[in-house]
Amino acid sequence: VFLLLWVNVSASKIRANARDHCMIQRLRPPTRVSSRTRRPVAPNPGACHSRYDGTNMIRSFFICLLLSSHAFAGSTWPSFRGTGDSLSDAKDLPLKWSDTEGIAWTAEIKGYGQSSPVVHGGKVFVTSVEGKTKTTLHVSAFDLKSGKPLWVKTFNGTQPIEDSDYVSKAPGTPCVDDKAVYAFFESGELIALDHDGNTLWQRSLTKEYGSFLGNHGIGCSPAQTKDNIIVLIDHDGPSYLLAVDKATGKNAWKVDREKRVSWSSPVVATRKGKEQIIISSNGAAEAYSAEDGKRIWGGEGVKGNTVASATVAQDLIVISSGTQGYNFALKLDAAGDLKDEDIIWRAESVSVSFGSPLVLGDHVYFVSKAGVAYCVKRATGEDAWLQRLGDSCWASPIGVSGKHDEHGERVYFFTKGGNTVVIAGGGEAAKVIAENKLTIEGRIYGAAAVDGVFVIRTGSKLYCAGAPSR
Repeated sequence: VFLLLWVNVSASKIRANARDHCMIQRLRPPTRVSSRTRRPVAPNPGACHSRYDGTNMIRSFFICLLLSSHAFAGSTWPSFRGTGDSLSDAKDLPLKWSDTEGIAWTAEIKGYGQSSPVVHGGKVFVTSVEGKTKTTLHVSAFDLKSGKPLWVKTFNGTQPIEDSDYVSKAPGTPCVDDKAVYAFFESGELIALDHDGNTLWQRSLTKEYGSFLGNHGIGCSPAQTKDNIIVLIDHDGPSYLLAVDKATGKNAWKVDREKRVSWSSPVVATRKGKEQIIISSNGAAEAYSAEDGKRIWGGEGVKGNTVASATVAQDLIVISSGTQGYNFALKLDAAGDLKDEDIIWRAESVSVSFGSPLVLGDHVYFVSKAGVAYCVKRATGEDAWLQRLGDSCWASPIGVSGKHDEHGERVYFFTKGGNTVVIAGGGEAAKVIAENKLTIEGRIYGAAAVDGVFVIRTGSKLYCAGAPSR
């Protein structure tokens, strides 16, 4: 009740003064970018455009807060990259750990998987696969405090895929909410289970819409709105964007897309109280209405954006690519075909690999295939610093505000070989404040941040760094 009263009073004051807090900078004369002509989305070098609509930002923030309060709580990590931005507001997150200290527990995972863990209600959920053709699918739950296995549910996959190091293995991070866990596998299975492991519904997208085609499998993770699970299938065949009703497993809507091979995941953003699905995928940057799947804006000509997903931070969308010159920021309020004035900045020297970009405070962070961390200024995209991490990262970095502890704003870079490099946020030079080496088999694929701990996942093992606060 107190929160609702405070929101109403604060929103009224902000609306009355919002116009005084708007700031606009103008670009050069706009040039239209047509999806039909496939002209590059990337802006002119040196161009800069910013707009901050205080009323819309505050309205969107409070609507998200009231409708999806669990997404902001430090006790949950509900989907791929948390709420899709890799930011954590968790309390008492650890700064240091090693093989001999700071590890609360470890747990073996049945099978192997490349997905990240998700956390809700004191439980950790992961997915994995087994078999020469990866048709044995597992969804597992562990106790967050002790690491004790709670249950494993096994399903048969519809589409056999020969197992190899060059093909994805359970890459899709599940989603979790108050009612269920929603798991998606590269064989096409989309499954909802309650928190005790009982199957609520199950369907096969490959049975319904055809086999997934491509040399490296499907790599996307589902996203979620309050009512729907969002799945992006971009492959070397008929592609589509699908919204599935959480309660029934039936389609809310389906949008057919042209063939394009990509492993990126959709991201949910809110503008003016309406949710959008933001997609960065093999040549295109686009937004669709979460309500009905209608295309809101888009443009083509982006090179190298096949793995990393978009990142949304308030009115900013960061698109990342493995090709230099195609890492840039867009306005969230774009419409129709993208134009030059929809571009805020371009980070010329940056490239990325598997991890998605991170927006934290006044800076944006990227990690290259060679394991170089880049920090650029959020307002302009200008270089702030770069730092060699010693290894590449398959996991996306996690940003911590530091408002709950004395360590301050910081970024955790989980390198694939087991070393987590912690760097202080911002600044004109990189300041490494901790390096945490674990002796692991395989690679680190992802991590979840909740109060007191990071839950770190390799192919077949979980590590809980810190002290669970539940």
